[in-house]
Amino acid sequence: MRFSSYIPPFFLIMILVFVSGCKSDEGIDASSPCEDGTASGTYSCENFDLYAHLSAEDLGGTRLNDIWGWTDPQTNKDYALVGLTDGVSFVDISDPNSPVVIGKLEESNINAKFKVVDPSEAYPACYLGIGTTEASKNIAEGSTWRDLKVFDDHVFVVSDGQAHGMQVFDLTKLRDYDGEFLTFTHDTLYDRFANAHNIAINEQTGFAYVVGITSSEICGSRQETGLHIIDINSPLNPSFAGCYFDPETELPSAVNVGIGYKHDAQCVNYDGPDSEYSGKELCFGSAEGAVVISDVTDKNNPTTIGFSGASEMQYSHQGWLTEDHTYFLMNDEIDEGNLGRNTKTYIWDVRNLETPTFVGHYTHDTPSIDHNLYIKDNIVYQTNYTSGLRAFRIGNLANAELIPLGYFDTHPENDNVGYSGTWSNYPFFKNDVVIVSDIEDGLFILKPTF
Repeated sequence: MRFSSYIPPFFLIMILVFVSGCKSDEGIDASSPCEDGTASGTYSCENFDLYAHLSAEDLGGTRLNDIWGWTDPQTNKDYALVGLTDGVSFVDISDPNSPVVIGKLEESNINAKFKVVDPSEAYPACYLGIGTTEASKNIAEGSTWRDLKVFDDHVFVVSDGQAHGMQVFDLTKLRDYDGEFLTFTHDTLYDRFANAHNIAINEQTGFAYVVGITSSEICGSRQETGLHIIDINSPLNPSFAGCYFDPETELPSAVNVGIGYKHDAQCVNYDGPDSEYSGKELCFGSAEGAVVISDVTDKNNPTTIGFSGASEMQYSHQGWLTEDHTYFLMNDEIDEGNLGRNTKTYIWDVRNLETPTFVGHYTHDTPSIDHNLYIKDNIVYQTNYTSGLRAFRIGNLANAELIPLGYFDTHPENDNVGYSGTWSNYPFFKNDVVIVSDIEDGLFILKPTF
């Protein structure tokens, strides 16, 4: 997630179309197709149909944040896991035209353990952007920020702006749904830190990498933060495994939350062209003023491989590797506001991991702030706040080329620079259904038609 949301001081992919295309489940037509540039009479669109839309109230909440997905290996049902200000909503989207809200995981509360006296000091990232508004500061039921990932049929949930820890919940309990809304509590709580901005999980190794911690009993403070590493191979018995922190990777940024601070990360078993690191477990961190590449194979001694900034970069928010591990695409959450320019996606050549090289920007035709992006089948799915979900086929990245494929604007009011609209998306279901969370307007279930 994010440094979700900083308002600057002055402003207080597809597999090649001719080969196969990217078709969602062709046996299910969307209830609201994109026709003449509009879906459901409201949402501007191109090459995305609308299966269904659920409001925040439908989901059992008031505002949304992060989103992830899970497919039950026993029933093959697909679920949307939707972050709310006070928990996580679970939605069965197996029939994407008729989603069913199963229930809700209530958030944790471990404030007593950490005894936070001054939240603005403990959670500095949360008193910027969205966090400066009265609506978000005074959310009675939790926090604007909640992020989640899935491993071994369990969801792992963290939250910023409050003491929360890492919740672990067994998703197979969703099979108990019999038509009545279910209210859940976590199965276990890892409480060695209070707040966290996001969580990355390497499903190949069973390790979680928690980032953006500024209050903890180990590995996480404003003076020493980075990757808080947790062994989750036994999901209900998570254990601290290590800490990565390197102040030498600090580069100037518009905002500095902490020394070594990581806002988000992607951690993988490396399978790219740099043979020296083949098979190593690496993390690619979006780290305020830099993109930082770390070797975390040895949890007792993680090391920095390389790092790089970019001209005019304001705040490295989140990014994702191409599937061949040769390029890293990144969102800057502040540059549109600070520099008064259209949305830009930053691109790094990471074929040589020790010297990642900034290639350039892809410039969009909208002014909105970019937030989260993911890559599947050579297609970039990017959620850009007020301009909604945008999809691009990867072109010649050496020339910062992305090829527009389509979009679905969940925030039809405008494309202005601001922190409304889409928060994130999840494009990894096997049937190519894409789910999108909109902060104010709820869950959108989409069908790509490019």
